[in-house]
Amino acid sequence: MALERRFHALATAFAAKLDLVRGCTASRYVRADWAQRNADLERDLLPVPPWDFLRHPAIRYQMFVDEHLLGDEMPYVLAHLDDVGLLAEDPVGAPPTVPVPGHSIQTSSNTVHQMYHLLRYQEATGESLRDVGTVVEWGGGFGSLTRLLVRLHAGDATVVLIDTPVFSALQWLYLSATLDADRVVLHAQGPVRPIEGAVNIVPIGLAGHLHVSADLFISNWALNESTPAAQRDVVARNWFGARRLLLAMHTGDPFAPTVLSCGARSELLGPFMPGQQYLIR
Repeated sequence: MALERRFHALATAFAAKLDLVRGCTASRYVRADWAQRNADLERDLLPVPPWDFLRHPAIRYQMFVDEHLLGDEMPYVLAHLDDVGLLAEDPVGAPPTVPVPGHSIQTSSNTVHQMYHLLRYQEATGESLRDVGTVVEWGGGFGSLTRLLVRLHAGDATVVLIDTPVFSALQWLYLSATLDADRVVLHAQGPVRPIEGAVNIVPIGLAGHLHVSADLFISNWALNESTPAAQRDVVARNWFGARRLLLAMHTGDPFAPTVLSCGARSELLGPFMPGQQYLIR
């Protein structure tokens, strides 16, 4: 109940946070289909997002994988994750949960899916995410992957999330409720200089004003679903300085050759997700 009260107190500030960043947009970066989803989400979340906001179609359909992937992803995650407690699902947003086999905790298909991505990256590169200093994620959804990254780091990761204004406001709400709210920073004007050890939420219109040297750039089904202008600008920025890359997209996506030409290699997600690939460097 304390967490729910905390969420509702934060949710009353959602409209003000969205007003703060609504003008920080870049229409040339956002495809028409995503512009419509953003408008639908903004309409339905204002003025105060409900406790069960993760069940909104614009979120659940686009960002919550179905449980049919659990049978393939859960065994891999349990075999490669040294702290199963990281799978414990936060009740914020009322996500549908399932038990973790052999453990007395509940998780969600989405948390397992996001952890699967991170563990596959570690296996492919041989590098622990706990050793990554600064992560830039393009298209962070409601903040699920960032939540896991911060907890993998025991709270000292520097993360930069780039997304549309409504999702930036939603990330502020979700991450403030599930992490330490004092370390979640919503940037509303440039220049943007990320605060070390914090989650820095950057609306997409400020991406050109972002000063960061990242260690890892992540974008799972997001940059390839942005416009070619966004893709060109991110590549021109050399992935915000990142030495390492983790992208996921449909096999054969027109953007894939560009990522491969930057030194990434392709790895299939697995036979349970045909036609999907990671691009890892």
